[in-house]
Amino acid sequence: MRNCKAFDYIREIRDYAVEKGIQACFHLHIEKSHLMRIGNSSVSLNTSEHLYRLQIEVLKGRKTGNHTQMGAIESAGYVKRALDIAIEKAEFGFENNYQPLLKGPSENIEKSDQYDESLENLDSDYKVKFFKRIIEESGTQYSYSGSWSSGSVEIFMISTANKYEAWHLGTDQKLIMVLQHPVKRWELKKELSSWRLKDFKEEDVINQFKGLLPVYENNEGYKIEPGEYTVAFGAGAISELLFACTEIGFSGHAYEDKESWLCKNKIGDKIADKSITITDDPDSDLVFGMAFDDAGTKRKKFPLIENGVFKGLMYSIQTAAKYNKPLTGHTLLYVNNVVLEKGNDNPDLLESLKGLGKVLYIPDIHYVGMPSPTKGILTGSSRYNAVLIEDGNIIAPLFSCRITERVGKIFNNIIRISSKSESYNMSNTYDRRSPFALGMPSYIVAKNVMMTDSADSF
Repeated sequence: MRNCKAFDYIREIRDYAVEKGIQACFHLHIEKSHLMRIGNSSVSLNTSEHLYRLQIEVLKGRKTGNHTQMGAIESAGYVKRALDIAIEKAEFGFENNYQPLLKGPSENIEKSDQYDESLENLDSDYKVKFFKRIIEESGTQYSYSGSWSSGSVEIFMISTANKYEAWHLGTDQKLIMVLQHPVKRWELKKELSSWRLKDFKEEDVINQFKGLLPVYENNEGYKIEPGEYTVAFGAGAISELLFACTEIGFSGHAYEDKESWLCKNKIGDKIADKSITITDDPDSDLVFGMAFDDAGTKRKKFPLIENGVFKGLMYSIQTAAKYNKPLTGHTLLYVNNVVLEKGNDNPDLLESLKGLGKVLYIPDIHYVGMPSPTKGILTGSSRYNAVLIEDGNIIAPLFSCRITERVGKIFNNIIRISSKSESYNMSNTYDRRSPFALGMPSYIVAKNVMMTDSADSF
């Protein structure tokens, strides 16, 4: 655990709260963040932040009081003032119709195995040179945009329930690079994600663009007709699909309130093809693993679907309290460690698709929504890098097209799963730094997927 004077101030006020008989949990979130944006092939934003976010929750009977305070913690008095505000909020708070549980670790937990000091302190000049090489080698006749977010998150948590402490330190980065034709307006995209600086290489972006440019430059766009198709989903599309259906489908809160697409099923039911195994796995190197959740509960590998069978629901601490369920370690801003197990098919997508006839390859789904959560109907559009493939040969780029389909139907119609896995970063750069990535096969192929619309352009 890194030496931090703020931890000592929090410990001091925790001990004070114990003496006064106050039930309280202290959660300190420290982030170092750097964000560089590219627009019109040049740097449009270059900003850094070093933030302290102290969150205190006080439990008083069936009432809770929550207070968040931003700023450097330079004295115990600073923490004490935050505690006093949380106590006052609890005094006048809403009384729950169930007994809330006090957050806080039930054992000592430390995790820092996904920390890279060189990434935490990455210099802006490094990013500028990285972007510059990509633009020069991919072609200066195109327009480029994108972003590169990098930094670290440190979390310290204690409560008045005991002397246990939970601590996390990790780094993460996400790069998005988009190449756009200045006249035809089609776009190519490449994303990179890792917790180590050395994993990012310019060649990975350049090779992606150079491999697709001839397809887009030499072929007109292809417009599909509405109907059912065999669709190959790339890791990005799988991640968007899985994130949407996991947040709603496997949420204990949504399930108990009959708002989940799985609410008519029970644990042990077959809900997907036997090739589908999905776990929440904080120990996977494909994700940004959290050893404990925002309630201090230790996290471990948690099955959601195993060989097509419904295995588990994820409960936050207060949903568990409300419905008298065991804690599962899912008091999280996002369900952030989900892994879809890889399959046995050729890691080369084109080789795998030989003999399958016409296949739509959709590497990303854009503007994903779930208009009917109880039916599990998902909708979204293709945008970047989508192509028509016939018998393993790329025929033409696809005009923007829309998928509208039940996730349960997709997962029951799987015919290929790549034997190669990838990390796909889903982090939001507009909120507190809370990195999460999903572990996905590089592709899955499903038959009879409903495509409901196609534009006349990219």
